[in-house]
Amino acid sequence: MEILNSVAAFLNRLFSWWFLVMPWEQAIFIRAGKNTRLLGAGFYFRIPFLDSVYIQTTRSRMINMPVQDMSTTDGKTITIQSAVSYSIGDVEKLYNTMFHPEITLGSMVMGYISEYVNTRELVNCSPSAIQEYANKRISEIDYGMNDVKVSIITFATVRTYRMISSDQGRMWENLEMGPKK
Repeated sequence: MEILNSVAAFLNRLFSWWFLVMPWEQAIFIRAGKNTRLLGAGFYFRIPFLDSVYIQTTRSRMINMPVQDMSTTDGKTITIQSAVSYSIGDVEKLYNTMFHPEITLGSMVMGYISEYVNTRELVNCSPSAIQEYANKRISEIDYGMNDVKVSIITFATVRTYRMISSDQGRMWENLEMGPKK
């Protein structure tokens, strides 16, 4: 069955002389691995095995970030969850500057949030101030993305408790089952 799938995929690639870019997409057209062109919506022809086409949607995307626990300079702990929305404005620039936009953008935003919180006291760490700082920092870069916006979803000042785990192994020493009687 795998052989038939391989043959079908090969024939599909061999006879696929055209492609379609929808109105909400952009495409990068690469001829012989050298010449690139940015394509908008439309119907295009390609030469199989010589031309490569990468199509991306330019519609708005949303990334939900994991929860971050950070300490302020006065030793208080803040728990924050954020989200990032963006759309792709220039697929060619994006492909030339980033590998995984979601991972890269998410890591950058988490870093900016952490940078803000770790350098200030709790009284200066409001959700709106953190959000404004992250949006300002992320707008300074240009990777072919439009409408990049950071939103703070949850914000809480919490007390952190750490469990001491060095003695926990001893707690279970005498609870092992003995031989069956």
